[in-house]
Amino acid sequence: MIHMGAVMGGGELADSPIRVAIRKIARARGPKQEDESGSLGIVFHGPGSILGNEFAGVRTGMLSRSQRMLQVRIFAPEEQVEAPDDHWLLERMREAIRIARPRFERARIGYPEAEYLATIDRVEQGLAP
Repeated sequence: MIHMGAVMGGGELADSPIRVAIRKIARARGPKQEDESGSLGIVFHGPGSILGNEFAGVRTGMLSRSQRMLQVRIFAPEEQVEAPDDHWLLERMREAIRIARPRFERARIGYPEAEYLATIDRVEQGLAP
């Protein structure tokens, strides 16, 4: 299962274009289906007036063995906050899915990488004009 969330660096970003784009992608992803395999908690970070991003890109975070969930953080550059590109967001999600595999392998937790990548492909097709 792919969980999605966002941490924005200031209150002014509550309804920012990137938040709207993330919600749109989450809706297009469809309902979440829980199973026994490893899941991802993808958290988008956007720089704002209180907190900035130290870099732009994707980083793995904490792995919860008990929940079989790995947090992966996607740090958006400032231009993506105000004028997000769905393709950029989806490519970062694909990157998050790919870099998670070794962490799950080391933890000996099953990980449906191909299924997750297929979900992103389906979302992308659904968002295409």
